[in-house]
Amino acid sequence: MFKHIGRKVRGLAVALCAIGMLGAVGAAVYLYLSKTMQLVPCILIGVGGLVVSWIVSWVMYAIGDTHAKLERLEDKLVPKPNYSAYLAENTALRGTCEICGRITDLIPAKIEDKMGTRYRKVCRECFAASNCKEAE
Repeated sequence: MFKHIGRKVRGLAVALCAIGMLGAVGAAVYLYLSKTMQLVPCILIGVGGLVVSWIVSWVMYAIGDTHAKLERLEDKLVPKPNYSAYLAENTALRGTCEICGRITDLIPAKIEDKMGTRYRKVCRECFAASNCKEAE
C-alpha cells in the first residue's frame, strides 16, 4: 500500500482537481438556480473554486512527483542486499523469519500450497512445520 506512494499522490491530485472543479461549478449553478444568490456571486464562487482546486492540485502533484523522483534516485544510489553471496559462502543468513517474526538464522525456503509457490526466508522451526523445500 505504501510502496511507490509518489504515483498514488499524483493520481489523487488529478482526481481531486477534477472533483473540486466539478463541485465548484455544480455549487455555483445550484446556488443560482435555487435563487439563493445573484448571478455575480455565483460566478465568483464557480471561478474561485476552479482556481483554488487547480492550485491545490499543483501542490499535491508536485509533492507526489518529488517523492517519485526521490524513489528512483534512491533505487540507483542505495545498494540492495545480495543474499546469494551469503548462501554461496555457506554463511548463515541471519534476520527475521517471514512466518513467525523471530530474529534467528534463516533458511531460504520454497513453499508450495493452495496459494501457489512462494519463496521465503524462514527459521528452522517454521521450515519444518510448513513442509518447506530448500530453495534453489
